[in-house]
Amino acid sequence: MARTEPTTRDKERTRRAILDAAKQMFSEHGSKASLAAVAKAAGVTQSGLRHHFPTREALLYGVVEHSIEQMWDEIHAHIDLSENRPGKFLRGYIRMLTGDSTTFANLPDPTALSAALGNPAGIEELCRRDAERWKAALEADGLPMARVLVIQHAAEGLAVARSTPYLSEEELDLARTELLAMTEQESPM
Repeated sequence: MARTEPTTRDKERTRRAILDAAKQMFSEHGSKASLAAVAKAAGVTQSGLRHHFPTREALLYGVVEHSIEQMWDEIHAHIDLSENRPGKFLRGYIRMLTGDSTTFANLPDPTALSAALGNPAGIEELCRRDAERWKAALEADGLPMARVLVIQHAAEGLAVARSTPYLSEEELDLARTELLAMTEQESPM
């Protein structure tokens, strides 16, 4: 006898569908995206959307928070667990930013998204906590912080430049290889 799936919606799946639709709508239309359009794109009613996110600000906060968590998940997906030496987290970050991560390519920048949507309440604090989380993860990675900062920001610059005519795929590969090598260098005595 075949097992049938229940027709009721899973709360978490519905919440994710709303967040994904909102992210898409805010990316395309900025602050002009309506809650009605978000609900329609998510396949829920407006009252269903408001059940999960009672206000526009709560939805915006949810989108930024969801984007931040997706970023962390994507970094962890790019960490090579066999690399039991300093720099493992940073190498995962480099691979995510400069590799073929479709998840990363479709993630809005939480800070830019917040600014574009009028800096809703709580977003600045959310980003501040995330920045502290980044700093702690990078400090715990075992590399000198001066080197980490150079590599981190170089990888971020490559991520931005990769969608421009100023950086070819060959140049990106060359730069990625160099950044990864920099995470392996011995610390000076």
